[in-house]
Amino acid sequence: MSPLNIFLIITLALLLIFAKSDLAANKEESLVNPTLTPTVTSTPTPTPTPTIPQPAYFSIPEIQVLAPIIPVGTDPYGKMELPSDINTVGWYSPGFKPGEKGNAVIAGHLDSATGAGAIFYHLKELTLGDELLVTGQDGRIRTFTVTDKKIFPYDQVPMEEVFGANEAKRLNLITCTGTWNAAMQNYSHRMVIFSQLKEG
Repeated sequence: MSPLNIFLIITLALLLIFAKSDLAANKEESLVNPTLTPTVTSTPTPTPTPTIPQPAYFSIPEIQVLAPIIPVGTDPYGKMELPSDINTVGWYSPGFKPGEKGNAVIAGHLDSATGAGAIFYHLKELTLGDELLVTGQDGRIRTFTVTDKKIFPYDQVPMEEVFGANEAKRLNLITCTGTWNAAMQNYSHRMVIFSQLKEG
């Protein structure tokens, strides 16, 4: 064998040895530091909090009450306003909507200037378990169940209990009761019907 052939064989053998060493090194590198494939993680879409619509109609089947709801605020003395029409009810719009967590409040007249019964004239007849129905502007009816009935002197209504925040979804009805004071143009007491949303 000529010296040239021997040189070529040795060179080829060395090349094969180095090639195997490089392959082994590359394989080990790939196991120690694997290539990271980006994983696409979908962000869950948050569930929106349902928006309670403004109330539109109010009904108490037990005493045959059916009336449109008028949003009202406060008068110059800081008292809750009443609707001018004795056959409508007023919802205290700066407060909570019926169906929201908190105390929503609806007020109505007891009687008229002539003494004739108004929209809440028979409110005193309600008992525990009676149902109050509020129809929203979206047409959905929310049902509330009467849980309590209390009478307070007109100037001692517990504002936080009647109008304040609460984890429960409540609806409170308020009207006049007691003795009429002609000099003050005011009744001596207020009656509050407490109720809570019937879920499900």
